[in-house]
Amino acid sequence: MGEIQENGRGVISEEMIFLDKNFESQEEVLRFVVKQAKTNGYVTDEGKLYKAVKKREQEISTAIGYSIAIPHGKTDAVTHPFIAFLRTTKDIEWTNQTEGTVRLVFLIGVPEKSENNLHLKFISQLSKKLLDENFREKLLRQVDKNKTFKQLNLIEI
Repeated sequence: MGEIQENGRGVISEEMIFLDKNFESQEEVLRFVVKQAKTNGYVTDEGKLYKAVKKREQEISTAIGYSIAIPHGKTDAVTHPFIAFLRTTKDIEWTNQTEGTVRLVFLIGVPEKSENNLHLKFISQLSKKLLDENFREKLLRQVDKNKTFKQLNLIEI
């Protein structure tokens, strides 16, 4: 994963990993991560990315089970593809549907003209990796951001 770089910047970076955030809803999680993407220079317009992610979420929930959601958005406001990881302190209801609760959120932002379907490749590889119970448990329990970063970089696309 870490080998995918543009302008010397990896798709997963420590600055976009957030451990043990106390949020109550999908809305709070998405707004926080999108704001951080803007702050860290991945996005020029946080409103556009938020709208793209919410539009995708309304089509079908990105909660996939195992307490995981993979929201994603494609917009010209994304200047550099990124994958943010956020872990909440407690389970939150992701939608009003029956997908269950979520604690691990992977928000993927890609430019509108993403030629290599980065988000689809990552979702596919992440889904395979998340079948490994040990991998999921480490994501739930790891307290060191650097170790979480190294673990996430084991996902290859």
